[in-house]
Amino acid sequence: MNAKNPLFVSIISLVLLTALTAGCNKAPAPAPTVPLNGAQPIDNVGNVAKIAYIGDNACKQCHPQPFETVPKTKHFSAFKPLSDYPLDKPLTSITIFDAVNTEKPTSTTLDLSKAKVYGVMVDKYIIAEIPAAGFKEKIYRVGALKKTDDKWTVEAPKENDIDKDGKPDWTAEKFTCGKCHAPGLENSSDNLSISCESCHGPAGNHASATDKKGTLSRETARTSCMNCHKSDPAKDAQGNFTANNHYGTRDFFASKHAQSSQLNGCQTCHNPHKANANGATLVADKPTEICAKCHAGINFDLDKLMWKNPTDPQGHFTKDHSFGAIKYEDLQDDPATKPVEIKNPTVIELIKKLLPELAK
Repeated sequence: MNAKNPLFVSIISLVLLTALTAGCNKAPAPAPTVPLNGAQPIDNVGNVAKIAYIGDNACKQCHPQPFETVPKTKHFSAFKPLSDYPLDKPLTSITIFDAVNTEKPTSTTLDLSKAKVYGVMVDKYIIAEIPAAGFKEKIYRVGALKKTDDKWTVEAPKENDIDKDGKPDWTAEKFTCGKCHAPGLENSSDNLSISCESCHGPAGNHASATDKKGTLSRETARTSCMNCHKSDPAKDAQGNFTANNHYGTRDFFASKHAQSSQLNGCQTCHNPHKANANGATLVADKPTEICAKCHAGINFDLDKLMWKNPTDPQGHFTKDHSFGAIKYEDLQDDPATKPVEIKNPTVIELIKKLLPELAK
């Protein structure tokens, strides 16, 4: 057929117009959603989708209420900018040694006024980079804050005689707490501290979606507490069981609460968005008031029911959460040593029964 034939040209034009119209009317590919089981989101062609972290300021536009109460919680003080702390004098240069490099004494001059300072952890440790040859890590605790009246003084986070000259050296300590105290360092969020997305997951897809349903996972938020607060027993190098010291839900696995299907996880007793009159993230000012909701008429002695680690020098959130299932006096611990040893055969059998993976 002759390409110049008017009929041929008309047919070709009609085909092209139909194809173009079909392309314009085609619905856009749906944005990936977060499955309710907390798994990684899958896009429309089966690929794992990467959802962006957007920061607290974006969340605040639609959810302003938590931002009035969260700053009063201890989560908020997990990691804050150094600018929040009025210093008694300007930052200067220091000679600082690497505590991680145990092979040979390694030091450098660090100008704190020009260093890349990420922030302050738990109102104490200054976290910054040390880009120096010979230093084993990238990010360290480079200083410690001490408050006097309304000002803060910068001191060494730790002092050791690393170069063996008989004098204490300003020592940079390894920063191992970022996953929980500064999660933004790992996920590249604008908020380095504990933020909305630390518990609810990345919200880029949620913020951009017209239909918000399924764009954030309830299961992710419900179970996120245990990412940082799970405190099951551990095993030392010799294979002995010890009560984990650090995180605050020690031995919860052994409690009847953990075995009950009637509880809404941690949120039954805790409110991560709001502190009570005592600064604790509890749903009532008096913990016994929470107990009374399910255990009316019983007067609990929480100091005995939720024992604190007697060898914890840092004052971490260390109250036992077995609620009487594992009492301190039952552990047969040696109080003269820092680890809380578990030597009682009955308690060890309980661990093996409820935590079979740990018992292997």
